[in-house]
Amino acid sequence: MNKLITILACCFVSFSALASDLEDLAKDGYAVIDETTVKGYDFEGCEYDKVIAFNNGLKFKCSEYSYHYSYNPEVYILKHAQYDSYKVIIDDEEFEGRLGR
Repeated sequence: MNKLITILACCFVSFSALASDLEDLAKDGYAVIDETTVKGYDFEGCEYDKVIAFNNGLKFKCSEYSYHYSYNPEVYILKHAQYDSYKVIIDDEEFEGRLGR
């Protein structure tokens, strides 16, 4: 029973962190335009000009460096309401770059 409570608490904290991040991004003018996963399952973070393919056919070109490993992570694609600016949230980590096909 204690294990179940611990697992549920961890999931809730992770979801709460994501919800908080999305709320902050919404206040900055970003909105989620799509949800997908990383093509090929393994994600090893962003490097300048690295292209990350998603299973929905879109590709994201990183404009920053940040290492983060995850297996088959969920991806939220966000676009700014006024500017041609994109961000992705991959496994609860935020990355900046350009979106294309």
